[in-house]
Amino acid sequence: MEFYDVTTDLWSYLEKENRPLVIYGTGDGADKIIDELGRRGLSRLITGIFASPGFVREGRVFRGFPVEPFEDIYARLSGFIVLAAFGSALPDVLSYVYSLEEKCELYAPDVPVCGGEVFDMEFVKRNEDRLANVYSRLADDLSQKTFRDLVNYKLSGSLKYLRSCEVTPDEADGILGPFKESSFIDLGAYRGDTLIRFTQMFPAFISATALEPERHSFSKLKACAGELNIPVTCVNALVSDTCGKALITSSRGRGTRAASGSGSGREIDKVTVDSLADAKRAGFIKIDVEGSEFAAIEGARNTITDQRPQIKIACYHKSADLFEIPETVFEIRDDYRLFMRHTPCIPGWDVDYYFL
Repeated sequence: MEFYDVTTDLWSYLEKENRPLVIYGTGDGADKIIDELGRRGLSRLITGIFASPGFVREGRVFRGFPVEPFEDIYARLSGFIVLAAFGSALPDVLSYVYSLEEKCELYAPDVPVCGGEVFDMEFVKRNEDRLANVYSRLADDLSQKTFRDLVNYKLSGSLKYLRSCEVTPDEADGILGPFKESSFIDLGAYRGDTLIRFTQMFPAFISATALEPERHSFSKLKACAGELNIPVTCVNALVSDTCGKALITSSRGRGTRAASGSGSGREIDKVTVDSLADAKRAGFIKIDVEGSEFAAIEGARNTITDQRPQIKIACYHKSADLFEIPETVFEIRDDYRLFMRHTPCIPGWDVDYYFL
């Protein structure tokens, strides 16, 4: 197909291997990758685990393996494969990971941040028509290149595809606007970094609403909002497709999200975009809500229909995000132009759709 050219996925490649596998990382991502290797009968290949410089402590054990420095792994093994199993956008961390590629064969397996199906060749074949349809809707060459590179990365785990389509955050967000006097709705506002960024980039915003469910981040968000020169409504709630109550849980990996089971987590309000006061004059909505993106769009139907705000929405939390997010938005309004951008990060996170 024109939107990818990788012929086999990483998991199938590893199934034919007998070389030792070494896991780089000791967090939530490492757990997910080790579990996926086990599900595919590849646990036998795991030979060691190492951590970045400064994160190795004597006596530390992860999943039954001592956590070693890379230098010790390199000294005792030959011909091994490294699986990077953590996420970072820090330049020094990225440089260190890329330096390891000069010493060994290294991949960063794509496993869903928020659970669900793995993006392997079987998944692509089953959803090929839906993926191809979204690819055909992308509005510029860079978006199509980013989509191709992302699919190739997700299948192969090769970092060359991510580096090939990287742009800076300013280059990515530079396609937004222009905006008339309107409001900014920041879903997943964290500590206020994107609230500051976008209100500075676009002075036409006359007010903002910022949602953040994690209570410690919310406290910092309120302090940040108080320093801006426009009114900001901070809401400690989970965005969803209905209003009410929800249980949330904090992940060791990324952020705070709806609890997957009953009886666990902290109770919090859940709200829809349509229920927010700023929805009636929304010019821009940023959505990065740890796997609840689909529900956020569903809860913004009236706002999207009536206001047609520009939308930036993360599309890397679940494998189906690549097609389900555009399909849902276009079902509400079919007159958006669709773009995709990726900013530097390992693995293939920090990928966004832009509806302009």
